[in-house]
Amino acid sequence: MTTNLSFFAVPVFWLLCVLPHSYGVLIMKTANNGHWNNSAPRSSNWHETLRKSTPKDIYARYERADAAHKNGFENMPIFIGAILAGNFAQLDTRTLNLFVTLYLFARVLYTIAYISISSHRYSVIRSTIWLLSTSMCLGIFVKAGLALP
Repeated sequence: MTTNLSFFAVPVFWLLCVLPHSYGVLIMKTANNGHWNNSAPRSSNWHETLRKSTPKDIYARYERADAAHKNGFENMPIFIGAILAGNFAQLDTRTLNLFVTLYLFARVLYTIAYISISSHRYSVIRSTIWLLSTSMCLGIFVKAGLALP
């Protein structure tokens, strides 16, 4: 019997959401002589200070890492919902395992693309990966709906 990995994928996805933030903090600390204001990291004043004290390309990368971090948490409900729907509908374990594996892989690619791509021209790569990963979740909802009486 194959182990259902779908619920294990949730903490992995959470980690994938946190990693871009950690990377962003690391590059900002490096660019600012080890300084990071953890007492008010979301303060607009702090972000303005960082913007002024950091090279433009580093700050832009930080912003993209922060956006990737936020996008992960914005997409977490649909991912968890798909996992719950698939398990509730008793979709086969192979389907659920394939789904979470492909979804997490797509999210890794998405995060790398989000942080790395600064050109408007190539940003469509990131958007395409997002669309594919979201479509995977929607596909599980459809499969679950079809499996239920």
